[in-house]
Amino acid sequence: MSVIGIDTSNYTTSIAFFDGEGGENCSRLLPVRQGELGLRQSDAVFAHIKSLPELSGRLFSHIQKEDTITAVGVSTRPRAVDGSYMPCFMVGYSHAKLLADAL
Repeated sequence: MSVIGIDTSNYTTSIAFFDGEGGENCSRLLPVRQGELGLRQSDAVFAHIKSLPELSGRLFSHIQKEDTITAVGVSTRPRAVDGSYMPCFMVGYSHAKLLADAL
């Protein structure tokens, strides 16, 4: 069983592959200017939109054709409580949904 995992939090864009024995992770920290505490959600969303295609391309170039992806996981909110929401997680969700629908 091989799986893909995606995380588009407020700090990092990440996409990973695991086949039950080993895996690979491609990630990039979001660009926060020196002296600032973080990004506005709109800036985080845009950074994920720019980064995820490159990171997924890099990851998929290392996956063998015989590796059948059977599941896709994704982070969808900052905390597992009702009402926990940040728009930046929707970028990962939309990419994960597209991949899962293609399986």
